[in-house]
Amino acid sequence: MGDYLKDMFIDVQDQKTDDEILDLVYEAVVSSTTNPVVTEMASDRAREFVLSLPKFVPTEAWGDPESMERQQISKLFNAMGGGRTIEGKLQFLQRIVDPDSRISSPRRIISSLIILESLKAVIGSFNASSAGFVFEGWLSALLQGTQEAEISAKGNLPIQDLIAFSDSDKPVPISLKLLNLTTKVEGSFTNLVDGLDEFKEMVYIVARKDKESGGILIEKFRFDQVNFMEALVRTAKGGYKKSDMLQIRDTGLDTEQSIAYIMKQPTWAERYELLQQTKGYSQNVRKKKLAQQVTQQPDEQPEPEVQEPINESGKGDGGYQWSLSVPQLASGQFADLLGVTTLGTLPYSEQQILQVARSHMDKLNEEIMQLFVATQNLSENVNKYFLVEKRSSAINSGNKAIQDSVTIQKTLQAQLNEPDDENSP
Repeated sequence: MGDYLKDMFIDVQDQKTDDEILDLVYEAVVSSTTNPVVTEMASDRAREFVLSLPKFVPTEAWGDPESMERQQISKLFNAMGGGRTIEGKLQFLQRIVDPDSRISSPRRIISSLIILESLKAVIGSFNASSAGFVFEGWLSALLQGTQEAEISAKGNLPIQDLIAFSDSDKPVPISLKLLNLTTKVEGSFTNLVDGLDEFKEMVYIVARKDKESGGILIEKFRFDQVNFMEALVRTAKGGYKKSDMLQIRDTGLDTEQSIAYIMKQPTWAERYELLQQTKGYSQNVRKKKLAQQVTQQPDEQPEPEVQEPINESGKGDGGYQWSLSVPQLASGQFADLLGVTTLGTLPYSEQQILQVARSHMDKLNEEIMQLFVATQNLSENVNKYFLVEKRSSAINSGNKAIQDSVTIQKTLQAQLNEPDDENSP
């Protein structure tokens, strides 16, 4: 049934505008209720309703705007409000979780539940090593972006996992971390410095799984070419870490003096040159760059660097690893310095998603339940028309099926004529 609904949704979506997509989702869900699973709906209407939703299982292909899988799901994600900001998109989706929200549109409720179901598939259907990559694809689809995995021009695995709003005039580089509630955020210092040289900023989305509550807490912070040095050496209480990561080699300057000297330089190009001489920066990368500069002829294009790729886990010659602890990110100092913001919590467990559905069932009950009953009766009466041997009974079932179809048409049309509430809190 899931594949049938998915195909139906995909076949018709290209003929409609984005404003009509939620109508199509709603229509697909209604048509799916011919499945016998609704016969026990009275025992738990929300559970059976969620089971009837079309299922879209995320893959890494969701991160590629040119892939067939991404093009199939884009209409649904693009229909979500929130504008072209990370906060807007995630908070728009998160509002469906609030039981006190004034959301009443069945189309809005249904589309949000489908997306939350796909998030559940990310966490539940993949192991720890692959879930992060699939989550990048899921977030790329939500943020209309592109997942990145190719080795960068500097020879490293890119610090950016995706570029949000990649087809806009304001693309946003994002590094994504899928962690538990107590795990620190960390990465390669070399990759961070090179990433800031390329993009000038790097936005971090930290998604923390809370197994006890079945939710994912999402927070955001931002490194730029100025604030990252302070952030990497400060403690949650405001003191300095015992780290020589930003200490310039062979100068006799300590960490504080090195940072002050780097920040005195008038341009980023000069600061970037000094940052490559710090103890935290990979000397293997540094030496290769210097050797390339010596052998390169005037006006000659540099050859692509050949080296072992540096990645965020510290494997290979990645220099030092930077880290930010949970207490650091929770402190007022870091909130001001990095713009740490909590974007909300999204449910990913079956029980939590069912709770969301239950909190909105009263808004669906009268019309949706009538459609469930009518479509179930339609299925049964059509089957009887073809299978019952007694001709008079078969004709009677056929007439009832016609009545059921009329009820479905009237009820669905009335629902589709209802105003949307997409701007409601």
